[in-house]
Amino acid sequence: MGATRLAANPRTVIWLASYPKSGNTWVRFLVCNLAFGLQQSAASLGQLAPDIHELGKELQPPAVPMLLKTHFPFSAAVPLAAYTAGAIYVVRHPADVMFSNYHYQRRSGRVVSGGGSNFQQYVEVFLARRGDPHWLGMGMGRWDEHLSSWLAPGLPFPILLLRYEDLLTDGAQAARRICSFLGLQRTAEEIAAAVAGSSFESMRAIEEMDIHNRSVGVFYKPYLQGSINAGLRFMRSGQSGEGEAQLSPESRRAIQTVFGPIMNAVGYPDGPVAVPQNLAQAAHR
Repeated sequence: MGATRLAANPRTVIWLASYPKSGNTWVRFLVCNLAFGLQQSAASLGQLAPDIHELGKELQPPAVPMLLKTHFPFSAAVPLAAYTAGAIYVVRHPADVMFSNYHYQRRSGRVVSGGGSNFQQYVEVFLARRGDPHWLGMGMGRWDEHLSSWLAPGLPFPILLLRYEDLLTDGAQAARRICSFLGLQRTAEEIAAAVAGSSFESMRAIEEMDIHNRSVGVFYKPYLQGSINAGLRFMRSGQSGEGEAQLSPESRRAIQTVFGPIMNAVGYPDGPVAVPQNLAQAAHR
């Protein structure tokens, strides 16, 4: 990535972290566009910002600062945790996390085994377990605990918290925050190009090209061919508010009961007033 503010740190891993289906792929594209130039395929992300879940267990700490994607909650047990130099954490409203995960699990053929054959049933299971059953089984934890783990007080590295909704509202501002965090010097024109190159429309076009070329990466995997043929796509809508619009009033209240305190802490409305100080500070960095 060149000289960055984090490069002086002897630790070398810079995480791109999130609970699944919170916008991690979007941010990976944006960060890689800013750091390395515009990306034309999701396959390139595997080289520039590898997925820790696809690298296997025998990992060596990188000699220079390196981006790594993760959906793990942070703990000392995370591979390469001791080499963490910093983290960009993406958070999304839990109603949209549930809606996006529901469709993602449909695309992967896992909705019934995941605990719900329709969205309302899926929501009930998600709230009862405070996370997606499949991801829980993969060690990715509960939604609220995942967020808390990356924003816990006393972590020995800096965190940049990005909200999915703020990325939608002002992508250029989010890009400037990323550049400041990583110590990247980019012009307004370069930032605008990076944001445009990671827009929903651009990423949907990349997905279709990857499918056409059978380029294995985030967007295309051979085992998904049946779902792809059925028209199911990774880049489904790229919106916010869809999940809440599909919820019953009872489910909306249940979300507040289960997740209200930490939702409020990272700036989502209608949660309780009490805000853990470390989370409130992280939300405004």
